[in-house]
Amino acid sequence: MNKVPHKIVLTDLKNLLLKIDSHSFVKKNKNLSEGSIGEHFRHIIEFYQCCFLQKESRVINYDLRKRNKELEENTDYGIQIINSILIDINKLQPTDDYSLTLRSGLDGEANPLIEAKSSFFRELTYCLDHCIHHQSLIKIGLLEQKLDYLIDDTFGVAFSTQKYREQCAS
Repeated sequence: MNKVPHKIVLTDLKNLLLKIDSHSFVKKNKNLSEGSIGEHFRHIIEFYQCCFLQKESRVINYDLRKRNKELEENTDYGIQIINSILIDINKLQPTDDYSLTLRSGLDGEANPLIEAKSSFFRELTYCLDHCIHHQSLIKIGLLEQKLDYLIDDTFGVAFSTQKYREQCAS
């Protein structure tokens, strides 16, 4: 697994948290269906947390995330958690990619609506794609608040799209 893309998107999030003020982080945004940048940040981080916290059980269910309000309100805490996730990513070895079961659905663990075979690295890849998707939503919130200067043009843009745009510009 290439660790670099995870490090890039998580570092981009961390850099945003270092720059954004608390009011803007928690402000409800009309264009985010009255959600906040902080709520989208929490959502991203909790998917990574689920992946790492549940990997030993070999069953991952993103519906079991904690929905920790502190993550969506406290940028300093968010930075600490990103640093922790980056440490976990740095520790990964090829042997950490093993088969597991993905569960999803509102009926809970006893009767999941969806159950599928997956692998740990596949789920981390999902977390990466999910992060980029929500970064694009965060970008909309930043644009609404006229704070888009806090991020660069690649924030919330898939790596393949970045490469395509570079090719088109040549």
